[in-house]
Amino acid sequence: MSVEQQIKRWLAYQYMKDSDMDPKESGAQNPYRILLLKLAGMTSTLKPRIWTACNTWRKTQRKEINDKTKQRYGNLSRSQQVTARDKIAKEMYAKLSDVEKEGWEEQAVEDHAERMAKWNEILNGKISQNNADRQRYVFLSFFESIV
Repeated sequence: MSVEQQIKRWLAYQYMKDSDMDPKESGAQNPYRILLLKLAGMTSTLKPRIWTACNTWRKTQRKEINDKTKQRYGNLSRSQQVTARDKIAKEMYAKLSDVEKEGWEEQAVEDHAERMAKWNEILNGKISQNNADRQRYVFLSFFESIV
C-alpha cells in the first residue's frame, strides 16, 4: 500500500471519527435521516440496485447451495465459504434451461420495481402523522447522539 493510499485512508477515518459516523452503517435507510432529508428538500439516499437473475434465483436456493458446498468442500472458513457458495451457485444457475433463466430475469425486474416503489414511497411519501412513528424518529436520534 502506497503512502498516498495510507494518507487517504487515514483522512477518511478521521472524517468518520470527527463526524461520529459508523463506517459499517452509512445510515442511508435510517428513518431519521430520511426525515431530515425530506425536511431539507434533499433526495440523496441511495437507490436500490437491480439484482441479477442469478442473485434473484440463488436467494430461493440457499439450502441447496449450502448443502452442495458442504458436500463438495467440507468445512471451510467463512471467507472461503463465500467464494465456494458463489462458485456453486453460478454452476447451478448455468445448468438451468433458457426458459427458466428468462423467468428469473423477469422476476428480478419485478422485484426491482417493487423495491423502487417502496424506496420512492419512503423518499417521496408524506411524513407519517402517527405519534408512534414520530416518537420512533426522536428515539432513534436521541440514541444516535449518545452512541
